Amino acid sequence: MFEKFSLTFPSEGGVKNIIDVSVLVKFVEKNLGVSVPAEVVAFWDCVGAGYLGDRILYVYGDGTNLLVRDSFQEWNKKDFWQAVYPAPQNGGPVFFAETCFGDQLGFRWDGERVLYVLFCVDTFEAFTVTDNGTDLFSRVLSDKYALLDEQRFVAVLNRLGPLRTGMHYAPIVSPMIGGSSDADNLCFETPNVHFRTAIATYNTK
Repeated sequence: MFEKFSLTFPSEGGVKNIIDVSVLVKFVEKNLGVSVPAEVVAFWDCVGAGYLGDRILYVYGDGTNLLVRDSFQEWNKKDFWQAVYPAPQNGGPVFFAETCFGDQLGFRWDGERVLYVLFCVDTFEAFTVTDNGTDLFSRVLSDKYALLDEQRFVAVLNRLGPLRTGMHYAPIVSPMIGGSSDADNLCFETPNVHFRTAIATYNTK
């Protein structure tokens, strides 16, 4: 299932950051009140955590390795999610990865069906990527630019350089209040400031 994904999004430096999958599964079940799709469990076990594919993707770790982002547990417990989504047990998403622009990739349960979703905080848009985990990892994410615009990525890479460790490419002026999506309107920002600023902008616009 992950052969094409791993070729498209190799681990940074060729080093796999191993995840204790049982810790993440127990956290989701006990603290978030839902189960983890089998494909996500297999993804964690096969791929691990950290930056992938020229830092286009970041997979959250379990908190035991010295990664530079919040752990999976910390990120999904952030207080700001309450202003955006219902709790996972009430249909809200659980996020396990993000793009370099901070767009969040996760899963949510719709009754007995799992949906894989992408939340774009800069525009407050959400998309259903697929309702099939095998399709997500073997087909959708066999395309390096499936979750972001290639021209925009290349433009910001040329302007700002590679994504800095622990940061997002984030807008200087939010698109929600007229800011451009062009690379000239992007800067490096910490994920917590990026999200809190975007949510505050959404709530006051």
